[in-house]
Amino acid sequence: MTDLILKILLALKMAPKDKDLRTLYTRIFSDAMKYTDQFNIQMVAATYIAIAMRLYKTSLTPQEYEMMVSTILETEVKPYNKNGKETLH
Repeated sequence: MTDLILKILLALKMAPKDKDLRTLYTRIFSDAMKYTDQFNIQMVAATYIAIAMRLYKTSLTPQEYEMMVSTILETEVKPYNKNGKETLH
């Protein structure tokens, strides 16, 4: 998943500090996983996407926003592996 984050940041011409990116990703991912104990994982994911899209719309130009969306659509990601399962349904 960090590959997707890096691709987005690089497409937006941002060079993240690896340590900062890992720290932020780990904290937010841990938070998200806590919510899956109480809520459906797809509800959690949709909420994070909605928040992300609003943050991007607020901080990017229309061209940068479209580039970011394209990067997401074109990038393959591996599913989260919880308890030996390949995907969560």
